[in-house]
Amino acid sequence: MPPKPGDTLDLTIDTLAYGGQGIGRVDGFVVFVRSALPGDLVRVAVTRRRSGYAEARLLELLTPSPRRAPFRCDHPPDVGGCEWQTFDYAAQLEFKQRQVAEALAHIGGLGDVVVEQILGMADPWRYRNKMEYSFGQQDGETVLGMHRRGSWRDVLDVPDCLLAPLEISRARQAVLTACRALRLPPYSPAEHRGLLRHLVVRQGRATGELLLNLFVTERFRAERELAELVAAGQPYSSFAVTVNESRADAAVGVGPFMIAGPPYFHEELAGLRLRVPALAFLQTNSEMCGVLYETALRAARPQAGRPAYDLYCGIGGMSLLLARRAGLVYGLELQDEAIAAAAENARLDETANVAFTAGDVRTLLLDPATGRDPEIARLVATDGKPHHSLRTPASSPFEPPAVVVTDPPRAGMAKKAVERMALLGAERIVYVSCNPATLAGNAAQLATIGYRLATVTPVDMFPHTHHVEAVATFEREA
Repeated sequence: MPPKPGDTLDLTIDTLAYGGQGIGRVDGFVVFVRSALPGDLVRVAVTRRRSGYAEARLLELLTPSPRRAPFRCDHPPDVGGCEWQTFDYAAQLEFKQRQVAEALAHIGGLGDVVVEQILGMADPWRYRNKMEYSFGQQDGETVLGMHRRGSWRDVLDVPDCLLAPLEISRARQAVLTACRALRLPPYSPAEHRGLLRHLVVRQGRATGELLLNLFVTERFRAERELAELVAAGQPYSSFAVTVNESRADAAVGVGPFMIAGPPYFHEELAGLRLRVPALAFLQTNSEMCGVLYETALRAARPQAGRPAYDLYCGIGGMSLLLARRAGLVYGLELQDEAIAAAAENARLDETANVAFTAGDVRTLLLDPATGRDPEIARLVATDGKPHHSLRTPASSPFEPPAVVVTDPPRAGMAKKAVERMALLGAERIVYVSCNPATLAGNAAQLATIGYRLATVTPVDMFPHTHHVEAVATFEREA
């Protein structure tokens, strides 16, 4: 009989599921165990059973896997997102590459695709350019750290996360010391009262600039005094407060209100200098983001004088790199704020052959074969004036782009968006994915509409976690 909740089992972990859980088997019945690694012999308690699998909690590590590594942090191992910290880094890379290949084969039916050697880091520590901390209280004292995994109320003080650069850790400590000195109260979710909620620290790894954003329930009188106390402990380029009056336990709100410095920092990626607004998205690993950009650019092979598209372009980094080798580059992105930042980055980079617009990619990529002007015809250039129409003059034929680069969110691209992207008729599509499962689904769809998946290069953007990026290159079939 399959195991049932409450059963205690001894299991050998065979492999890892996507998401990082270990997989063991009882008479062929699959059991998922969090924090267990391939090669471990573990004792577990079954917590849930479904028709085809069970979930279990790790009780005891009976015999550790030879691929286990020592836990290096001073804080408890169930704090933060680095659930693979105890997994040898070479083994992490091996399993991430395997997960990409297995997703393509099992979900996309693309078992014959070449998955190239994963690109990893020489030093997979202190790589993050952004850390988000939460305020809490322990024994009557304010703390600033991270939630215990699986708990939204239990905040533990984390003086030094080994994924964070030392400057970010020192900024965290400087803010905590200043808040304690000024007796500023932490927010209590249970009572919906208090002031201090979160601290987000962002760093330009190439520039050294630090932007500190303090999330609070309301503006307060001691803001400038707090900023001055923090600067004495850790110099920074910018200090802001953002107001979140809601019950949502997230670093969101109205702002940022700048107390010191500009509302942005600078970063350099793949030889490109970018201005990054306080709330804008940027990959949290600057070193590997540069590798990702370079890998995608090599795969794209943009052509001089030929148009190119950058879908989900964010603040414009990939668009500007494409523009150095292509004709006009169209950057599309949902968020107005990101498009404004992209236009500003184009101005600072003195790049004129880019045109950005904000909106839903699915709507913007209307079928050019219908004879109707697609919404993208109203693109706005960096100078804020109408710039270029895909069908101007009216008698001019639509020119298919040489390449489309797409970097969709974790959920992948909607079916209609994939169809309209394919109708642009690009010779190549370069798909940058943060989720092998949705990449596989979109790849299967592209295969049915004339695009062959040629190569896939995994990129380890997030060492010590189960997450993996991949750059997939699709070629249009004759």
